[in-house]
Amino acid sequence: EGEFVGGNEYDYNHPEMNHVHKCMLFLAQDSEHPNFESATTECAKFGFANLKNLTGKPLKVDVLDTDSFRGFTGFYEEALNEGSSIVYYPNT
Repeated sequence: EGEFVGGNEYDYNHPEMNHVHKCMLFLAQDSEHPNFESATTECAKFGFANLKNLTGKPLKVDVLDTDSFRGFTGFYEEALNEGSSIVYYPNT
């Protein structure tokens, strides 16, 4: 969860300024252990700050073929190609 404060380095359809949203960051890493420092830095590049409840786990590629995760395939591919991708959930 984070507050969109602007100053984003990436051009994307971001939320309104100063609104708080739950988010999911897809971050390409060399280790399967979460690197919260890198994740926090990457969230700032998307314009998010004041992060709360950071958790992380490696994504198992085989779950992308299941109905509940199929919608995340594009974000996963973007993270692999670009280094990261973010999903925010409006009005949460």
